[in-house]
Amino acid sequence: MAKIFDTLQSDGRFSRLIDIIQTIGEEKTLQGEGPMTFFAPVDSAWDAIPEPNRAMILHDKQMLSHLIDFFTIGGHKCTLDALLAKNVVETVEGALIAVRKTDKGTQVDEAVVLEGNMEADNGIIHVLDSVPFVTLAQAFEAYAAE
Repeated sequence: MAKIFDTLQSDGRFSRLIDIIQTIGEEKTLQGEGPMTFFAPVDSAWDAIPEPNRAMILHDKQMLSHLIDFFTIGGHKCTLDALLAKNVVETVEGALIAVRKTDKGTQVDEAVVLEGNMEADNGIIHVLDSVPFVTLAQAFEAYAAE
């Protein structure tokens, strides 16, 4: 089995996310010991962010660093069932995100989980259909506060 970063890299749905991770030098974190839980938006999730917002986000390393921290839960390998039982979880950045069942399926904020519980050596990955805009807004606030 591979680490989270390698798992994302070998799956064809995450080229934009891989570019972001490499741009900010977070490969080592996602190849670290873990355990961790990582929310991974697919390429179409990034494409759905309206221009010029997407360009602003994708060209700002500091903003991207905050965003990756909002996608990560450190110290825990949380399955979807465990996340649903908690209902609200804290990310590495310190933000709280809601995980709940809806008529659309399991949602992380307003993003829908396309595939959950992808195993990696150092954690678990949950694939999202969109970049959660609550997360995006919180990342921007954290960035703006610096």
